[in-house]
Amino acid sequence: MSLFDTIFETQGRSHVLLLAIFASTGLVVGTLWVERVGAGLRRSDLLYPGAAGVLFATVALAITPFVQSTVDRWAIPVLFLLGGIAYVLLCRAAGYLKHRFADGKRKQHDRDEDLSNMAVSSIFSIVDLIGYGLVLGITAAASVTLAIVTAAGLAMANILVSRQIGSRLIAANSSRMDRIALQVGLALAFIGSALLAFWMVHSVDSFGLPWLLTVFAGLLLAAAVRALLLHQAAHTTRHFKSLLAFLVGFALLALIFAGLAELSDVVNISNSGLEHPVESAAATFSK
Repeated sequence: MSLFDTIFETQGRSHVLLLAIFASTGLVVGTLWVERVGAGLRRSDLLYPGAAGVLFATVALAITPFVQSTVDRWAIPVLFLLGGIAYVLLCRAAGYLKHRFADGKRKQHDRDEDLSNMAVSSIFSIVDLIGYGLVLGITAAASVTLAIVTAAGLAMANILVSRQIGSRLIAANSSRMDRIALQVGLALAFIGSALLAFWMVHSVDSFGLPWLLTVFAGLLLAAAVRALLLHQAAHTTRHFKSLLAFLVGFALLALIFAGLAELSDVVNISNSGLEHPVESAAATFSK
């Protein structure tokens, strides 16, 4: 047993809280970085959405083998689609709040463009950090060591998130108290989503867990696609249309493959060589 496994032998919400707080320190580091060094961002700083997309997709794919072996093949694309739609609705709600926030500020100030950029940065960053928290909560429920590695990676990702937010807030001439309040809100969103994901995974029974993980996988898959679509001028209607097109196409393709699998079972076509590596290994050991 490793040192990490000894420390976290009884994995509980307090340990997930500790890991989430550790990962959220990246927000503080990023804020101090912007205030001390400056608000300028390099082109390489725009790579964090791509890294986030790879992380989300990796966790979604890691869940898939367990899901395939426990959930009905017809239910998988439907549950994936439900998770993706939930993420799209979350993004749309964030967009609505962004417009309400920007419209309210425009009545008091004339810096429309700066305030709009600040609203986009704050509201949509909360959505991104909710995705980070879900990743941490799911990995913490699966493996202690994996959760620690994930928390370390998310701490680095949060530094870039905070730097991007801080640069736009400084450009919008926001007060220091506003920046601090926003960072506290981002940290609470991240920590709360991590605890919620961990609690949900451990609170459902053995029958409902695969279904819940399938929905989470669909949500993270949608988050991965959106993160990989992001550019500096992001969050446009075109991106949401592309995201919806991907989700619908993915669900239809999954349904087609489920139908082909049912057809192969009916006509008794051998699937030798087409199994998932986990299934192939299980078949080898059973001989």
